[in-house]
Amino acid sequence: MNNDDVNRAVGRWLLFVCTLILILIIFGGWVRLTRSGLSIVEWNVITGVIPPLDETDWQSEFDKYKQSPEYQKINFDMPLEEFKFIYHMEFWHRFLGRIAGLSYVLPLLYFLRRGVIPRTSLPVYISIGLLFALQGLIGWLMVKSGLDDRPSVSHIRLTFHLSGALILLATCLWQAFKHIIPHERKAHSTPLALPSVLFFAALYIQIAAGGLLAGLKAGYISDTFPLMFGQLIPDGLFNLTPAWINLLDSAPMVHFQHRWFAFIVLGLAVWLYFRGRAVHVAPLLRTSTTAVLGIALLQVLLGIATVVGGMPIALASLHQATAVALFGAGLLSCYCATSS
Repeated sequence: MNNDDVNRAVGRWLLFVCTLILILIIFGGWVRLTRSGLSIVEWNVITGVIPPLDETDWQSEFDKYKQSPEYQKINFDMPLEEFKFIYHMEFWHRFLGRIAGLSYVLPLLYFLRRGVIPRTSLPVYISIGLLFALQGLIGWLMVKSGLDDRPSVSHIRLTFHLSGALILLATCLWQAFKHIIPHERKAHSTPLALPSVLFFAALYIQIAAGGLLAGLKAGYISDTFPLMFGQLIPDGLFNLTPAWINLLDSAPMVHFQHRWFAFIVLGLAVWLYFRGRAVHVAPLLRTSTTAVLGIALLQVLLGIATVVGGMPIALASLHQATAVALFGAGLLSCYCATSS
């Protein structure tokens, strides 16, 4: 197997893992939107891979859920059939997480044994594996935060979980780019380095803030745009003290900053696009900047539609999926603009 074949094989493997991570992020958003995340109150690493097989098993899981704050305070009249739905949502999310982890670890061991991956690159691949493990831990700590005395997970832990998933996706995708993008198609030094990095950083912050929005259920507090509560800048954005805590814990402030910071992200996408048209850059970089602008415009429109539509689950999920697509396009622009 020559070097090109090796690169393609490793690249295809990493892209497959990235696809699973992407699905996990989108599916995780769906789990959140359907309020299914607290349906499984235990974390069994081994036995947790088998779902309930008969009515006795289902009743046992349902009885455990009945001890949770969510059931006692919110879903106290939930029938068993509805519980089965939310249980399946959370179960398959966890199951897919296990599959993604194994899809990374097992081929990695194979490639290492064959000497395909050089030792100098080993720290990066070990780091990715540790990120997978860390994601599982943060995910459980997130769920656990909603099992003690509150019927919802910590919005801070939810944001950490989402942020960790984005870091995992970015790290894995960056390594994939190294193997699937021929050296001659990369830009060695471009004036797009700064705008691409600034766009990607702003986008990361915006998506992470979406975790706060979801955790606080802040998307539901206003269904008008551009006004909130009849005002462009609503009262009560700084009701909490100290003032900075409003950025994390105030639902109105989190909603307000998320809807308007989106336009800063869009502005950076416009800058990146036109900067790429003003100078000579590699075709792949030009294509990626076009994709960034197009997806960013779509994302803003989807965000507005989600708000004024009252947070319909299908539209909100599409909004989340588009954010991940934009994240991938933004990372590709960064790679093409900064790698040498």
